[in-house]
Amino acid sequence: MKQINRLDSEKSLYLKQHADNPVFWYPWGDEAFAEARRSNKPIMLSIGYSACHWCHVMAHESFEDQETADILNNNFINIKVDREERPDIDKIYQMSQSIITGKNGGWPLTIFMDHEKFPFFGGTYFPKEDKYGMLSFKKILTRVKEFYENNKEDIKNQNLNVLEVFKRLNLRETEAVKINHDIVDKLKLQLDSITDTINGGFGSAPKFPQFPSLSFCINNSSTKLENKKIKHTLDRMCTSGINDYVDGGFYRYSVDDLWMIPHFEKMLYDNGPMMSILCDSYVKFGDALYIDKAKEIYNWARIFMTSEEGVFYSTIDADSEGSEGKYYVFSDDELKKTLEKEEIDLLNEYLLDLNKPNFEGNHHLHLHRKKENDFKENKQKFMPIFKKLSANRKQKVLPSVDKKILLSWNCLYIKGLIKLYKITKEENILKAINKALDFITNRMVSSETIYSCFNEEPCFPGYLDDYALLGSVLIDYLSIEWNQNYYDTCMRVCDDLMNNFEDKEKGGFFFTSDQHEQLFYRPKSISDDSVPSGLVYATDMLLYMGFISGNQKYIEAAYGALDFIYKSIDDNLTSSVSAINLLREDNLEKEIIIVRTNKKTWEKITDSEEYYGRCIIFIENELQNLPDYIAYKESKGEFTSYHCKGMTCQTPKLSFEDFIDSLKT
Repeated sequence: MKQINRLDSEKSLYLKQHADNPVFWYPWGDEAFAEARRSNKPIMLSIGYSACHWCHVMAHESFEDQETADILNNNFINIKVDREERPDIDKIYQMSQSIITGKNGGWPLTIFMDHEKFPFFGGTYFPKEDKYGMLSFKKILTRVKEFYENNKEDIKNQNLNVLEVFKRLNLRETEAVKINHDIVDKLKLQLDSITDTINGGFGSAPKFPQFPSLSFCINNSSTKLENKKIKHTLDRMCTSGINDYVDGGFYRYSVDDLWMIPHFEKMLYDNGPMMSILCDSYVKFGDALYIDKAKEIYNWARIFMTSEEGVFYSTIDADSEGSEGKYYVFSDDELKKTLEKEEIDLLNEYLLDLNKPNFEGNHHLHLHRKKENDFKENKQKFMPIFKKLSANRKQKVLPSVDKKILLSWNCLYIKGLIKLYKITKEENILKAINKALDFITNRMVSSETIYSCFNEEPCFPGYLDDYALLGSVLIDYLSIEWNQNYYDTCMRVCDDLMNNFEDKEKGGFFFTSDQHEQLFYRPKSISDDSVPSGLVYATDMLLYMGFISGNQKYIEAAYGALDFIYKSIDDNLTSSVSAINLLREDNLEKEIIIVRTNKKTWEKITDSEEYYGRCIIFIENELQNLPDYIAYKESKGEFTSYHCKGMTCQTPKLSFEDFIDSLKT
């Protein structure tokens, strides 16, 4: 019987994956730190997530190895953390690792620290044996043990230095920079300088989509050349190997410049923003490829990522049966058994090279660039082939699905669904939106707490990203149909942000609330991470809700956050893209349009080109008992619309025709 450590009773799939390791793991908690204090041992903290390929590699090489486990158990207190459950811990120790080593972080994250939770050394993946120019994990452990035993005073001094760096981060301010047209143009130039004009995308391998940058380019491209560049990136992503032709959805990132071979994990937090990007691109450029790919994401999530209650799972692993990508790629034999010869020939002409397998002796579909236009025109010919390949996959072992429900990730995905519904008007998409939001507002929002995670039960109080994105998606929903409960919940989100997250002294919002576990640093940042900046989205959401509800306190809190944001923007604008995209000077006084009419006229509005990108809130003429500020927008006949920008409102429009004309001007 395998040894069971302290992780067996945890709900996290990632922690359960390590429950039968010979390493005696603790979850993060008082017991582990008390034992470290009692035994005077250093702590080895390992942070990862269930779909992380290199986390699996390090687990197989080291954490399942008895010799390595003996070193760890005899000399360290070992703690495992799921970064998706505790992003607050992950943020702090990712930053610590970068400060101490001068290197970028990532997962798995490996941190060595004392019982006071101060780190003194760190890294990411360490191999079992010396390779990749790195020392083996066992050698690292031996050296860390000796350093800890023999250099206590040096460690104390380093801890003070690290803490001083964190203090300076909170004090760091630049000259206030308003987000005006000059800043927008400067960011355009910076993104243009790192744009891969051959393969699309930003930077080089490993190549991530960088959704805030994509959104910024779509929103701010105005010349033919700018449009051509962003369309080139979108086209390459939609037709390359980072996109799953067979089942839909996008993988996390590409390991090469070509977008050909991905790391095969699929994340909800990638596919929600990608759906939004594709919908925005379809509306701006009119290319059917984009809306088709958005629908494919929806179908993939419906089949693979949707719980019985209608909310959405977190991740699908890259690995199955011990191999990365095994579920997704096809061998020569699989292709021959699954497809007719002419179908294989068609794939060979467009999407693979039978003479050159591109992933560990197997084939991963990736469109030949010279065939891009032909494929767009003839993509229906490939649908029966993809259907057969999907059936072939069903004979394989599906990679592990992490079924925990994360609030911020769900909100990112629902924001994409709302955009897709606005374009397609498909009732099944609206039902999916309603079902998911119903679960969230009933099961993850209590009278006392908004929860970050649901894993058999609600758990972990919400972080800034959860509050900001929940408020944002509820405002998005009000542009589909009025819902008093969602309006009230959004007001509660705003109040909680101001009461529990706001930095009253310097403005802005901390990543953790006053009720969270207090660690040695409380992050507050405008930078985009794996999800866009919660501080930026909170600011944008408070502006919208302030102007919708008439609550001046929300607007004041948002402008306090703007003061912090303006002082936090540095010369490298690419780390602050969401702030520049959402909070530019000419977009602070939000346009809010409230329409009082009947459903038939509302349907005509939603069919108009002017509807998609605006905050237009429809309230039926007969509806009573509305919130005070909304109730002032009363019906004056069959049609009444109130157009406000900031706190300034125009004379109400009393006909549908005048309303549409006003949107066009």
